[in-house]
Amino acid sequence: MFETHSILVVEDEIIARSVTVRLLRQLGVGTVMEAADGAEALARCDRVAFDAILCDVEMEPLDGLGFLSALRTRSSTPSAETPVVMLTKHNESDIVLAALHAGAAGYLVKPVTPASLADRLTRILGEPSPGEP
Repeated sequence: MFETHSILVVEDEIIARSVTVRLLRQLGVGTVMEAADGAEALARCDRVAFDAILCDVEMEPLDGLGFLSALRTRSSTPSAETPVVMLTKHNESDIVLAALHAGAAGYLVKPVTPASLADRLTRILGEPSPGEP
C-alpha cells in the first residue's frame, strides 16, 4: 500500500526507532531512513525529499519541535513541506497543541500500533484504505 513512499524516522531511543522502522516495513513502505536526532534529520532532509517524517518530540540536542520549526524555515530543502507526524509518550494537550501549532500533520502516542500508524499514514499520504478502489 505504501511501497512507493519514503519515510524518515527521527527517534533518539534506538529500541523505539527500531520498532517504528519494523512497523513501517511491515506496512510495505518502500524506503525507510533513520535519524537519531533532529540535527541528523535536518541533514538528511537537506539531501532527500521524503513523503512523510515520523519524529519524536523529546530528543537531544535538537528536539522534535525544534526540528520541525527549523525544517519549515529551510525553503530550499527538498523536504521543507513534508508532512511531519510527531511521536510522543505524552497525551497532554499542551504538547499536542504545540506540535500542531508548529505545523505537524498530526501526532501518535507511543507505543505506536500498526493500526494507528497505518491510519495516520493513510491520512497524510492520501492512500486509499484497504478495500477502497
